[in-house]
Amino acid sequence: MADMGTKEAAEKWGVTQATVAKWCREGKITPQPTQDKIGSPWHISKNAKPTKK
Repeated sequence: MADMGTKEAAEKWGVTQATVAKWCREGKITPQPTQDKIGSPWHISKNAKPTKK
């Protein structure tokens, strides 16, 4: 699978899940994560990187 969720991204980047979700909402992850609809889980590319910590 080419995507990861906020939990896996948080573990990978050494931050909390809440921080990853905030970065997703604020567009601070490249490439930009997607959601199926508001409130659903984020789909973050496995090769994504935070643009700002």
